[in-house]
Amino acid sequence: MRNRWIQYGISVGMVFFMVYADGRTQDIIAQDVVQNREAFEDEVGDLRMQLKQMEEAFLVQQQMMKQMETLAISQQEQIKELKTRVESMSEKPVTVAKEEIKEEVKQEVGNYLASDEAREKLGLGVLGKNEPVNGYYTPDKGKSSIGFQTRDGNYSLNIGFRSQMRFTYKDRDEDFDEDDVTDIDLRRARLCFNGNIYSKDLFYNVELDADSFEANLRDYYIWWTPSAAEGAFSVKGGYFKVPANRQWNSSGFYLLLQDRSIASDNFKQDRDYGIDLYGQPFDGHMEYHAAVFRGAGQNTSKAFGKDENNDNELMYVLAARYYPFGWCNANNIAMGWDETDLNYEENFKASIGASFVYNAKEKDKKLEDTNSAIGNVDLSMRYRGFSWDSEYYIRENDPEDDGDSVTSDGFYTQAGYFVLPKKLELAARYSMLDPNEDERDDVQTEYTVGVNYYLRGHRQQIQTDFGHFVTETTGQDKDENRIRLQYQMIF
Repeated sequence: MRNRWIQYGISVGMVFFMVYADGRTQDIIAQDVVQNREAFEDEVGDLRMQLKQMEEAFLVQQQMMKQMETLAISQQEQIKELKTRVESMSEKPVTVAKEEIKEEVKQEVGNYLASDEAREKLGLGVLGKNEPVNGYYTPDKGKSSIGFQTRDGNYSLNIGFRSQMRFTYKDRDEDFDEDDVTDIDLRRARLCFNGNIYSKDLFYNVELDADSFEANLRDYYIWWTPSAAEGAFSVKGGYFKVPANRQWNSSGFYLLLQDRSIASDNFKQDRDYGIDLYGQPFDGHMEYHAAVFRGAGQNTSKAFGKDENNDNELMYVLAARYYPFGWCNANNIAMGWDETDLNYEENFKASIGASFVYNAKEKDKKLEDTNSAIGNVDLSMRYRGFSWDSEYYIRENDPEDDGDSVTSDGFYTQAGYFVLPKKLELAARYSMLDPNEDERDDVQTEYTVGVNYYLRGHRQQIQTDFGHFVTETTGQDKDENRIRLQYQMIF
């Protein structure tokens, strides 16, 4: 019995042990499974991170490869360019390369000598620029070719020469027993000296002429333009053109046609001894002149073998001009001084002016015992190669001995247009002159057309024109045709 209980107990114990051992084994297995799963997930995460890093590295490598490809292409082009240069240099003789180097050095030296810095240091400069020196009516650099200046700028000398060689054929009216004329003439020949003296505000101008091979001292005057005035005020004294007739004040080397109109020639006051107060105020929108002259004509001093101004009657001039669109400074001269639009104004320019002369001359001669007055108005415009000028004159001569007064008038209108900008210009003019309104059959008319070709602007140009002139006379008009060819040079 005892043994049975012992066997029974051993059996129960064995069963209990087996049950316990089985449960413990399952717990251990479960724990192992959990641990293995966590480790697997960690390994997967690491692989994903490594894959992402590899992808980023691959993208960086692709960008670097593109940059390297671009750099390689650029280097290939540079190599190709260098190869071409080496081949071209190897083909040229060494002497040619030396000549090219000399030309480059010469050009650099020339550019430096032309600079303001070099001109200031050397005190020597070649003119040609159109910038004003100081103020209003500064030396006309269109007249000069070379200039000398001191380092402080207080003294300068500009030198220039101008000439016009002309061929003329006149077909005169046979009904008035006049013969035809064929001529070659030196129409204008001028030697000019101008500059400033003592300061940068005081200027001088001296001009000699040999027109028609007769030498004369044509202009000699000084003028003062204060720097502070900025062109609003200047004073000029000496022997110079009377500032009344606008076309007459246009330089003979800047005319649209070879000479001035018949009306302008008749009413001009030419040159005289006098003083002129003038200026260009309001930023170049106005111009004025208030002048007094001897009134006795050109070269009337005893030095020229002529009488003095014994009647004590002086000539007085007032003139004003308005520029609504601003000053036109083509070729460094005032509007009206250049009758062409060689400057090819991109902006429309125009002017309107008027002048009055008391004790005026007639054909540059003083009228004795006569009160003479001349008035005139003028209009002009410039735009993109087109130029137009018109002027009207009227004169009243009133004798002091109660004789009959004489009224005369005249006008001209002219236009020019560049069919080839700054090179080829067509021109036309109509002018009328009535010497005495109380007399019939004395009216003169002018019809002129011309062609101008500019080789170097006004400095070298060729002009040709055809003119038809009619003078009314009792019974039959007097006709004359004129053909001219002119070559002009300024240097």
